[in-house]
Amino acid sequence: MTNPLDALLPVWNPFLVWPIEHALLALTALTTSAGIAIIIFTVAVRTVMLPLSIIQIRSQKAMMALQPQLRELQRRHSGDRARMGQEQMRLYKEAGVNPAAGCLPLVLQMPIWFALYSALLNLGNVEAGAEEFQASFLWIPNLAHSDPFYILPVLTGITQWVVQKMSVLPTADPQQQQMNRMMEFMPIMFFVFALQVASGLTLYWVISNVYSFFQQYFTVGWGSLPFLGARAAAVQTSNGAANSQPTRSPRPRQRRSGASSRRKRGK
Repeated sequence: MTNPLDALLPVWNPFLVWPIEHALLALTALTTSAGIAIIIFTVAVRTVMLPLSIIQIRSQKAMMALQPQLRELQRRHSGDRARMGQEQMRLYKEAGVNPAAGCLPLVLQMPIWFALYSALLNLGNVEAGAEEFQASFLWIPNLAHSDPFYILPVLTGITQWVVQKMSVLPTADPQQQQMNRMMEFMPIMFFVFALQVASGLTLYWVISNVYSFFQQYFTVGWGSLPFLGARAAAVQTSNGAANSQPTRSPRPRQRRSGASSRRKRGK
């Protein structure tokens, strides 16, 4: 099976494809299983990228804290979208928030996906590949071929949907709302891709999504996940609205008049 990426991106071989091949072969030699080697490789890659994920999570929390101010800007400039956009950018700049930071880990993983796909095709080659990658793993006959039982594609779509719901938080920013609506198609896209690519790459996606599941849960909670995250998101939104309301200062205690205090002393 020829790899079209080798013809399109030949410069990636010495920098990404071959190092990934060597890493997978070394892990396979330790574990005697190509599938377990891919799982360990996935966890290692996600752990290395953890600082970027932390930046993403901090950006999510900062965006959540700005929701009351964003709602106030919407109220003030509801009829002027240009002014609304300017005020939003000013608010983001003053708060040090980058709305695009949430896409950074996903974008940086895409070269790894392509390189892993190329490495799996090379390792699964009958003539020059490794025997472990041509053997079956669980129900998968060959990790270099697509899953014939469609189990991994279904798991990819489900886990991607869970992670997407957990990472989406309520927002008053119209641009962020539009981006959230676009992200709703991501599980479908990953499911379609998983039907066509190598099972090893699909296994990488599933394990990566499970990693993201625990990461999101222990940092921002359930997010907008139905039945679990909707209540927490509503509480956070209501708390943010309550915190944006001005607090009333307590009424000063009135001093007693001199005549009443003298009468008390006289008694």
